[in-house]
Amino acid sequence: MSTLRRCGIVVSLLAVPLAACTGDGPASPRATPEPTGASRVEPRAGLVDDEGTPVEVPVPARPTGTSHDVTDLGADPEPGTGDDAPAIREALAAARAGDEVVLPAGVYDLRSADPDDGDANLLLADDVWLRGAGPGATVLRTSFDGEDDSAVVRGEGVENAAVSGLTITSAYDGELGTDPDEEGPGGGPMYGVQIGEDDGEGSRRVLVEDVSVERFQRHGITVKASRQVTVTGCRVADATSVGPGGSGYGIAVEGRADQRDPDAGNDSRHNVVVGNRLDGTHLRHGVLLQFPTHHNLVADNVIDGGVLDAIDLHGEGEYLNEIRDNTVTGVDAAAVALGNSGGEENPHDASGEGNWVHGNRLVGNERGVLVILGTPDTLVEGNEIVGRDDSVAGIELRNAPGTVVRDNTVTGDDGDFWAILVAEDDGADGRGAGAATDVLIADNRLTGAGNGIDVQAGSDIEVAGNEVDVDGTPWQVGEGAEVDGAPP
Repeated sequence: MSTLRRCGIVVSLLAVPLAACTGDGPASPRATPEPTGASRVEPRAGLVDDEGTPVEVPVPARPTGTSHDVTDLGADPEPGTGDDAPAIREALAAARAGDEVVLPAGVYDLRSADPDDGDANLLLADDVWLRGAGPGATVLRTSFDGEDDSAVVRGEGVENAAVSGLTITSAYDGELGTDPDEEGPGGGPMYGVQIGEDDGEGSRRVLVEDVSVERFQRHGITVKASRQVTVTGCRVADATSVGPGGSGYGIAVEGRADQRDPDAGNDSRHNVVVGNRLDGTHLRHGVLLQFPTHHNLVADNVIDGGVLDAIDLHGEGEYLNEIRDNTVTGVDAAAVALGNSGGEENPHDASGEGNWVHGNRLVGNERGVLVILGTPDTLVEGNEIVGRDDSVAGIELRNAPGTVVRDNTVTGDDGDFWAILVAEDDGADGRGAGAATDVLIADNRLTGAGNGIDVQAGSDIEVAGNEVDVDGTPWQVGEGAEVDGAPP
């Protein structure tokens, strides 16, 4: 049972204290207050509207109507006993607003697609809850194996729908993905849970709770062109591919390419990814935001390891999102990255403006926070970053105009490590090349066996009030870099 299901969550500046439990089902996270102190990052990021007014993200009410037990309609919870998908679909069709479709403990084999969607086993219904007995207890096992756009559970243009308490897996029993440069091996469904739009209207007020997804190819849980979708208490692991072109994402929140109209029915905003666990051993990215999705909250997730950047703003215009109080460990890339080069077939560059990265604990990663390719006006504050013996930097800025780095604690563990590094950006095939401008580095505490602040390139770089107590070089400025401020 997840925290969100039992208690309200208060989204605060540096922590998420629990509000009083209501006992009446899930409460909605409350919006984040404005960053304290002087900030160049305006308007505010996170769960606020375009005017900065706090926004409450509602979740579906607990069922109060009829419970439809799928075993009463012929579903057999013993594994390998036939196709259980028709009985589950019959229960979903019979359910009315406020009802729930219940899957008792067992393994349900899904061997057919919905007649209304040849690429999905099950379709969510408005105002209906699809509920298992808990992840590991109730298992949906699909026979999809690499089919384009295949999904086990799909909701398109749905409202007030929920899926909870189950594991989604596949009959695929081959190798898992490990190589980010190779498309294979691949297998299983493309998506575990897919929430999206229908005829230009996104889904709204959807809850994905206590769901475990494994043995999929592209995204474990994906939310596209929708708003007010909450993903909480979920676990994602073991993608069958981590190759280029969109494989191996744990939880993805996406907008539509080049769509920044907040009045559009498929505008992507006010989605919540909170309190999830991601095993990154076979994930390309743990949590990913891509295309112009905005004012989302990614909080209190735990990511262990990863093939590439763990929390990735994918370099396609993602803006005014809040990334806070996550724990990321053991990634051979960046724990949090803003901007992404993409590849030859899918070139990317900068993330959008005003994203807020704060209160995260980033331990033993190659880099803590990385801002590149012209991503503007990022606020990086109040993070705890601890390097390992081969880490490169705690916070690394390349072409990152208007970035504010303040009140972070960074500890190094190696003589080659720099707590804060500002460097030239070579760009990606010419996209996003350049150096940082108008950057503030203030009031950070830098300690340990590594080095302090290295400004190799950039202009209008202000450095003030940092506490540097390192074994290595506390401070250096490259030829041609323009820095305002005395050495720490």
